[in-house]
Order: sequence, then C-alpha cells, then structure tokens
Amino acid sequence: MDIPAAKNFSTFPSECDALLATSSAIFYATGPGWWRHDLHYVSHNVAQMIDASRERLHEAPALWMERMQDASGVEQRLFTALEAGESRIRLRYRMTRDDGSERYLQDDIAVHRDAAGEVVELVGALVDITRPDSIQARLEALAESERHYRFIVENVSDAIVLMDAEGACRFASPSIQGILGHRAERLHGRGLLELLPPDDAPRVQRLIHDASLHGEPLRMELRMRHRLGHYVWLETCCSPSLNADTGRYEWILAVARDITDRKHREYRLQELSTTDSLTGALNRGAYLSCLRSGLEAADHVAQRMSLVIFDIDHFKTINDTWGHAAGDLVLACVGEICRTALRDQDVFGRIGGEEFSLMLAGQSLNDAALLAERLRKKFESVRVEFHGEWLSFSVSFGVAERQTSEGVESLLHRADMGLYAAKRNGRNRVHQAPAQTA
Repeated sequence: MDIPAAKNFSTFPSECDALLATSSAIFYATGPGWWRHDLHYVSHNVAQMIDASRERLHEAPALWMERMQDASGVEQRLFTALEAGESRIRLRYRMTRDDGSERYLQDDIAVHRDAAGEVVELVGALVDITRPDSIQARLEALAESERHYRFIVENVSDAIVLMDAEGACRFASPSIQGILGHRAERLHGRGLLELLPPDDAPRVQRLIHDASLHGEPLRMELRMRHRLGHYVWLETCCSPSLNADTGRYEWILAVARDITDRKHREYRLQELSTTDSLTGALNRGAYLSCLRSGLEAADHVAQRMSLVIFDIDHFKTINDTWGHAAGDLVLACVGEICRTALRDQDVFGRIGGEEFSLMLAGQSLNDAALLAERLRKKFESVRVEFHGEWLSFSVSFGVAERQTSEGVESLLHRADMGLYAAKRNGRNRVHQAPAQTA
C-alpha cells in the first residue's frame, strides 16, 4: 500500500485512525531507534498482531523489540539499509505473543530524510503473513524440511549418490567414505562406472540404461573398487529421474549398502555345501553338475574335453594298518598336490571315498595322459609323515577323451574302465580308455 508522507500525520490520531480499517497496521516514529524510543503512533492492528495495547507500546516502545525474535539481526538489517540511503525498506521477522504463539510480520518502512540526508521520520505498514500459504511460512517450512533431509543424508549408514546421465557423480553422502574409502567431495564430477571391475562395467551400465529408459528402479548387487584397491560388494537401488518433456533420464539416485561380509558368508556356505573339506575338491554332486555344464559348453564351441579318474592304491590297507587318521592325511595330501598342479579352468572332484576325477577342458587324450603321468610320479615320490613314521602310496589313473556328442554317463564309464584296466595291470600306472564302440 502507499504510505502517506509524515506530514499527513501532523494531527494525531484523527487522520491515522481512518486507516485502521485496512489490513495493515500503521506506526509512525522518529529516527532509526524507534522501537527503543520515540514511537509516536501505532494503530489498533499493531496491538492485535503483537498482543500489546497501544497505550503500553507508547509507554514502553522497547516491548516491540523484546517480543521480536532475532531482534539484533533485524535491527542490523534496518541500520544497514538506512546507511545505504534506501528510502523503502522491507523487513520480515517473527513476534512472540503473551500466549506463546508466533506471528510472521512483513514490515514495509518509508524513510524520510532532511536536506542533509539525515533520517527524520519512519512510517511503517505491517502485514501479518502468518497464513499457511505465505512466503515466509513456506520458506520456514522449506528450511525445516532441508534440515531434516540433511540430517538424514549426513547420518544414514547407506551411501546416497546422485549421478547425471553420463554417470558422473554430482553428490555423495559422507557415508561413502566408510564404504569405499573416498571422501565425498573427491568423487564429485568423477565417473563412478570406472570404479567397477572392467569386465562388469558394460553389463551394469546396460542394466542402468535399460531401467532408466523405462523409468523403473533397478535393484542389483555389484562390486566397486575401494580406494585401497580391493573390491567391495554393494547392494544398490538405482532410481532414475526422467525429463517429462524429452522422456530421457537426467539424474540417477543410487542408494547402496555394503554387503561384503554377507557375500563372504554366502560364498563360504556355498563352498561348504559343494566342497570336500578334507581335500578341497568338489563333492560328487557339485562335480557332476560342473561336468554336465562343461560338456554343454563344449558342444557350443566344438571344444575337446578329456576326463581323468584315479584312486589311491591299497587305500583300505593304509586305513587298516595305520588308522583312519593316517588315511585322512593321505587324502589331504592328494588334494593339495592336485590343486597346486592344475590350471584354473580344470575341475577337480572327489567322487568316492578314495576316488577322484579331473575334467580337462580343451585337452586331448594325449594331453590328459601326460598330466596324469606327472601326477602319478609326484604321488609315487611323496612321503607323508604320521606320528614319526613316513607313509608312501601310489595312485592308478584311467583317462578318456570325449567322443562326439558323448554324454556324461558314457564318458565317466569309459574313464572308469581305464582305471580298472590300470588296476588289473599292476596299479600305479596310467591307462587310456578305448574309444566308444557303436
């Protein structure tokens, strides 16, 4: 509203009271310290807003400032504006009433100066902006909401990351340091996909891209490289933010938690369920499953496959003579020698009490026989200490190369026949199984 010049207030209160029907509250004061002294006039509206009578305010103008929250800050803003020569000043502040309730007030002040530029009069109009839809109320609610969210983001144990469409980090919560070892600010602007294992990055990028195009959240488990170089398992939920106009995603919010300990437990449980604890070989069920999968894979790429079956000669005699503890020691020795002599792609299984098998992908019958012979010589030369005694043992081998489209049962049977032939011919030898007959 237009505030009348101070000269229109020369007769108090007649002309001023005519303004009391408006939605604003009017005051008139002399000098910048008006809320400490020299408050010449206030309308009835002021009394209603700050819960103080006109008479009381005339007697104790400082009451206005006493009820004002952050009064020193508001006063400083007023003095700064006056020193800057402003003629119209807008202040917003909160007032506390006697009943404890608060009012948000907007104070528009007209400044009148003399010829020398000194402030001589202040005329103000107050408006109660405590309405729920008021700007101040919204700002306060926004600030409160921001405090809540910031508290959550800064204290949650899960990592919260915001990435742009290119995969660059635009925000990371402080908890990222406890998970990946990187300070949050050091990740800003960095492409996070570079922290994935090289062979896994394309798959993860494709999954995120596909989910984002459909506007769907994506939940997955992945590994990311820690600052110290090792990999950390994360359970991650990615939520895309789509541009309504273009239909393309602009941001991706990722919430991740460290599940490394859980994955290690899962691997350990899987290992316990599939691996023979004494020899480190796969148990029979797990080995046969790998053998079936290996033959199927070999069919797709026309790859050669050979099988070796072997067992310890006169193992029952070892147990009967020295006891089962000695037999277990011999079994453990066999397992250790095999695991150190084999390639990563070779599969080693324990398919019976003292019977073992090797699946050799890409190996011919001759290759498999040479490997079996090296192992045979190694077993023959090794000595196992048991209670001060040195035990020796030997091993017999049967070797078979898979024929075209040959199944698991047939291949196992032929390799087993080779083992029986080695036993019949004196043990401690390698025998190649005959080709499959029609």
